[in-house]
Amino acid sequence: MKSRVLALSALLLAAPASAIGIAGSVQGTAPADLRISAWAVTPFGQPVAELVSAPVTGKSFKLDLPDDAPPARALVPVDNRLSWPGLIDFQKASASAQAAELKLFTYRDTNGDGKRQDNEPLREVRAQVGKGELFIVWASAPVTVTASRNYSADLKKGWNVMTVEVRGSVAVKPLDTKTGLTLNLGQ
Repeated sequence: MKSRVLALSALLLAAPASAIGIAGSVQGTAPADLRISAWAVTPFGQPVAELVSAPVTGKSFKLDLPDDAPPARALVPVDNRLSWPGLIDFQKASASAQAAELKLFTYRDTNGDGKRQDNEPLREVRAQVGKGELFIVWASAPVTVTASRNYSADLKKGWNVMTVEVRGSVAVKPLDTKTGLTLNLGQ
C-alpha cells in the first residue's frame, strides 16, 4: 500500500464551553470508510479510550475534543514516569497534577456504523507541524513540566494542543492555528 499524506490545517475553536476542535483537509486518496479518531493512551502509548472520531468526508474532517476529563484509567501523575514527545530526563513539575496524552489513530469503518469494532484495526498516525510534532495532553491543574535540553511545557487546566520540536534543544509551545499539520498515513 502506498504512503498517503493528509495535509491538515489546524483550527482551534474557543467556544463558550472552551471546546477545542482540530480540523483538516485530506490530500491524496483515502478510503471512503476511513475515520480519524483521538484516543487517551497509557504512558506507553497504548490506546485506552476513544474520545472522539470523525469520518474523512470528501477531503476534510473535524474532531472536537470533549470538555470532560479523560477516563481515570488514562490519567497518570505528572512526574518522572512520563514519556511525552521530546521529554528526556524529567526535572520537575511546578505543581501536583494528573495528565492524559491523546494520540490520533485511523481505522476503516468497514460496517459503516460510525463506531470502531474490535475487527477494525487501529493505526497510529503522527501529525507533523513544520519540523515538529503535534502533542495533545489533558492536565488536571496548571503545571509547568521541565526536563533536559531546555524542555518546558506550560500546561493549563484541561486540554492543551501543543507542538514539540526537537533539535539541539526542545521547544514546546501552543499550536499556532496558522500552521498547517501533515498526517502521514504510512504505507
